Amino acid sequence: MIDTNEVKAIIRRFEEKEGVRGVIICDSSGLPIKSNLQTEQTEEVSAYITALIGKSRQCVDALKEGSLKFIRLETSKGEVMIALEEQLILIILK
Repeated sequence: MIDTNEVKAIIRRFEEKEGVRGVIICDSSGLPIKSNLQTEQTEEVSAYITALIGKSRQCVDALKEGSLKFIRLETSKGEVMIALEEQLILIILK
Protein backbone atom coordinates (compact mmCIF):
# COMPACT_ATOMS: atom_id res chain seq x y z
CA MET A 1 0.00 0.00 0.00
CA ILE A 2 1.19 3.49 -0.86
CA ASP A 3 1.60 5.88 2.09
CA THR A 4 -0.32 9.15 1.55
CA ASN A 5 2.16 11.19 3.56
CA GLU A 6 5.02 9.82 1.47
CA VAL A 7 3.18 10.81 -1.74
CA LYS A 8 2.61 14.35 -0.43
CA ALA A 9 6.27 14.63 0.58
CA ILE A 10 7.39 13.57 -2.91
CA ILE A 11 5.22 16.24 -4.54
CA ARG A 12 6.43 18.94 -2.10
CA ARG A 13 10.07 18.01 -2.73
CA PHE A 14 9.75 18.38 -6.51
CA GLU A 15 7.51 21.48 -6.37
CA GLU A 16 10.36 23.32 -4.63
CA LYS A 17 12.75 22.69 -7.54
CA GLU A 18 13.17 25.59 -9.92
CA GLY A 19 11.37 25.23 -13.25
CA VAL A 20 9.01 22.41 -12.26
CA ARG A 21 5.60 23.05 -13.82
CA GLY A 22 3.83 20.01 -12.50
CA VAL A 23 4.15 16.78 -10.56
CA ILE A 24 1.85 13.77 -10.95
CA ILE A 25 2.04 10.53 -9.01
CA CYS A 26 0.15 7.56 -10.43
CA ASP A 27 -0.29 4.00 -9.27
CA SER A 28 1.44 1.26 -11.26
CA SER A 29 -1.51 1.03 -13.66
CA GLY A 30 -1.37 4.75 -14.50
CA LEU A 31 -4.29 6.03 -12.43
CA PRO A 32 -3.48 9.40 -10.83
CA ILE A 33 -3.13 9.33 -7.05
CA LYS A 34 -2.03 12.91 -6.40
CA SER A 35 -1.05 15.91 -8.48
CA ASN A 36 -0.44 19.63 -8.19
CA LEU A 37 -2.12 20.26 -11.58
CA GLN A 38 -5.77 20.77 -12.51
CA THR A 39 -7.79 17.53 -12.53
CA GLU A 40 -8.43 17.61 -16.29
CA GLN A 41 -4.76 18.18 -17.12
CA THR A 42 -3.69 15.48 -14.63
CA GLU A 43 -5.99 12.92 -16.24
CA GLU A 44 -4.92 13.84 -19.78
CA VAL A 45 -1.19 13.73 -19.03
CA SER A 46 -1.55 10.46 -17.09
CA ALA A 47 -3.43 8.80 -19.94
CA TYR A 48 -0.85 9.80 -22.56
CA ILE A 49 2.08 8.86 -20.34
CA THR A 50 0.54 5.46 -19.54
CA ALA A 51 0.20 4.77 -23.29
CA LEU A 52 3.81 5.90 -23.84
CA ILE A 53 5.01 3.60 -21.05
CA GLY A 54 3.22 0.65 -22.67
CA LYS A 55 4.85 1.28 -26.06
CA SER A 56 8.23 1.93 -24.45
CA ARG A 57 8.07 -1.36 -22.55
CA GLN A 58 7.28 -3.19 -25.79
CA CYS A 59 10.32 -1.58 -27.42
CA VAL A 60 12.64 -2.41 -24.50
CA ASP A 61 11.36 -6.01 -24.45
CA ALA A 62 11.78 -6.39 -28.23
CA LEU A 63 15.34 -5.11 -28.02
CA LYS A 64 16.03 -7.38 -25.03
CA GLU A 65 17.38 -4.44 -23.04
CA GLY A 66 16.14 -5.48 -19.58
CA SER A 67 13.34 -3.51 -17.95
CA LEU A 68 12.19 0.08 -18.37
CA LYS A 69 13.04 2.37 -15.43
CA PHE A 70 13.05 5.98 -16.68
CA ILE A 71 11.89 8.01 -19.68
CA ARG A 72 12.98 11.57 -20.44
CA LEU A 73 11.44 13.64 -23.21
CA GLU A 74 12.77 16.99 -24.32
CA THR A 75 10.07 19.17 -25.85
CA SER A 76 9.84 22.73 -27.12
CA LYS A 77 8.26 23.70 -23.76
CA GLY A 78 10.73 21.89 -21.54
CA GLU A 79 11.11 18.34 -20.28
CA VAL A 80 8.88 15.48 -19.23
CA MET A 81 10.54 13.01 -16.89
CA ILE A 82 8.92 9.70 -16.00
CA ALA A 83 10.28 7.44 -13.28
CA LEU A 84 8.83 3.95 -13.01
CA GLU A 85 8.88 2.35 -9.59
CA GLU A 86 7.32 -0.90 -8.39
CA GLN A 87 4.13 0.72 -7.05
CA LEU A 88 4.32 4.23 -8.49
CA ILE A 89 4.81 6.22 -11.66
CA LEU A 90 6.29 9.66 -11.06
CA ILE A 91 5.72 12.25 -13.80
CA ILE A 92 7.50 15.60 -13.66
CA LEU A 93 6.83 18.41 -16.11
CA LYS A 94 9.73 20.83 -16.14
